[in-house]
Amino acid sequence: MRGLTAAGIVATMALPVLLPGGYWWGPLWLGLLGLLALLGRLVPGWMRVRPLGRRGWGLALMLLLFGASQLAIAAYHGEAAQLLPLLLPVVLALLVLPALHAWLPSLIWLWAGLALAGMTTGGWALWQTLNGVSRASGHEPLHAILFGNLSLLAGVLCLAGIGWALNAPRRYGWLVVLGLGALGGVAASVLSGTRGGWVALPLILLVFQRGYGRWLPRRQAALWWVGAGGLLAGLYVLPQTGVQHRVSLAVAEVEHYLAGERAKTGSVTTRLEMWQGAVGLIVERPLMGHGKAGYMEGMRSRVEAGELDRAVLAHAHAHNDLLNAWAKRGLPGLLALLGLYLLPLWLFRGGLNHPDTSHRALAVAGLLLPVTFLDFGLTYSFLAYPVGVAVYSGWLVVLWSLYRHAPLGRHPQ
Repeated sequence: MRGLTAAGIVATMALPVLLPGGYWWGPLWLGLLGLLALLGRLVPGWMRVRPLGRRGWGLALMLLLFGASQLAIAAYHGEAAQLLPLLLPVVLALLVLPALHAWLPSLIWLWAGLALAGMTTGGWALWQTLNGVSRASGHEPLHAILFGNLSLLAGVLCLAGIGWALNAPRRYGWLVVLGLGALGGVAASVLSGTRGGWVALPLILLVFQRGYGRWLPRRQAALWWVGAGGLLAGLYVLPQTGVQHRVSLAVAEVEHYLAGERAKTGSVTTRLEMWQGAVGLIVERPLMGHGKAGYMEGMRSRVEAGELDRAVLAHAHAHNDLLNAWAKRGLPGLLALLGLYLLPLWLFRGGLNHPDTSHRALAVAGLLLPVTFLDFGLTYSFLAYPVGVAVYSGWLVVLWSLYRHAPLGRHPQ
């Protein structure tokens, strides 16, 4: 059974960025195992399931409250059926918890799945670029933004796994594998041309500093920051990456927007228009929101009144997770989303001080998940898509289960 859960973990971590609909495969498999674990608890002596613990129950309750609040507000707006694809990943994440607490596999499978995701997504992005694609993207619904940012997340989690690899069996092999996974994930993000993920890099570096940097001797810590700064500068300076061009384009769009030149609206200024419209809708109905249909109608009426550019009508969400949740699901939707972001900061924060590097690697990964999603969600509504909800909730449950119960000081095979 541990082999089956190990396969589910690899699928959960690796398949979302690799295969069409790949974000369903791992959670569905682990969810079925979770149902079996729950049934097994009804048979005395059949299996021993590790206790969730107070924080584990807190995680389960937060997922339940998130799903229930979204469903209740959607039902209020007559849109409950439309929300079901977004709620199914939450239900599956709740079922993954008993599966992993019944048959906890080795940490190896977590890092193997992430390394596989990083390496293959980097290779796929490179292949697309060599074949003339301007911005690398994944299979539907993973367009360039979703593909690039999820690839970046897989890459930085591979870097978090370096702490585990330093004391793992076959250490040098794992260091190479995770290094390639990190390189592939970052390369896929760069080749996708996704600017929103780059804004997260300072916060990502801060998490690494808290988790690893302060444990290093002063000279090695200085080299870490110099190396990280050099990498960021290199990504910006080299014209082949396209980063400098994309940043310059964003600055130019903002300048035109502030000058009132709507005719030169681009992706950045369209976001500013959408944010302006979403804030207006929030002011109108801050408590219960407008629902998806009401959101689109509100945007349309503002366009017809000349308050917003017509480009906003091409988008069904506000390109900001917090504004999108508040405008559509009201204050309950916003609070539930904030809880889902903030809970992992509470769950994993203590692990940054743990002397065992395997435990600290899981803590760093667990903190990077909400930090990156919160940043990604500033310029795009990731949790408006089933893939975003599935990756966030599924990866959170996997990381927490391993963090809570994985043996420390050794690496079980």
